[in-house]
Amino acid sequence: MAVNSISGDFGFTTQLSCILKEGNITVGTGFDFMGSGTGTVSLASGLDQGEWVSLSDDTDNTYDATGGLPVVTEVSDDKHLLLGKIIDTPRWVKIPATSQTDWATMLSGGYYRVATVEVFPMMIATAKLVTADANDVIPGECEILDVDASATKDTKVLTVVDIASGGSKDIFSFHYQAQATGATVTILIGLKGFGSVGA
Repeated sequence: MAVNSISGDFGFTTQLSCILKEGNITVGTGFDFMGSGTGTVSLASGLDQGEWVSLSDDTDNTYDATGGLPVVTEVSDDKHLLLGKIIDTPRWVKIPATSQTDWATMLSGGYYRVATVEVFPMMIATAKLVTADANDVIPGECEILDVDASATKDTKVLTVVDIASGGSKDIFSFHYQAQATGATVTILIGLKGFGSVGA
């Protein structure tokens, strides 16, 4: 197998634009190398090219709030899914004028950076979620979604449902959706293998 020229790792990968959740943003003032006053921006948990990242499980990361992009954060023990590696320089969408501590506000204001993440081999697809009031859909958690075979066949749109337990071990959502009855929303899903198909 050929060596991947982008990351230096073996295997086939997918590149995906992601929002970076990097903690609180502190806006201040400082001095450049010439001694002139200048604005400064610092991140509590800044990420950089070459770092490995996990899928963020924050409940504010809905499909609508993120514009359909996945949100990644630094690797830590309490994250559900190690997603991949940042392969380019993170770029600001919008630099805030004041310090920020609330993630929902950062999302709505565009106060975050984005980067390309090289993702482990998987299929990534947009799906229709029709909620069955069985479970919260948590980003990165497996076994809470399953494919609705009849709806997918009838509409030719990949349709998934939330399952109380025993859902597919190979399907997860990139976005959060609260437990609800009969809601129909769009989510981005990852299929790590072939997945299972429900009724």
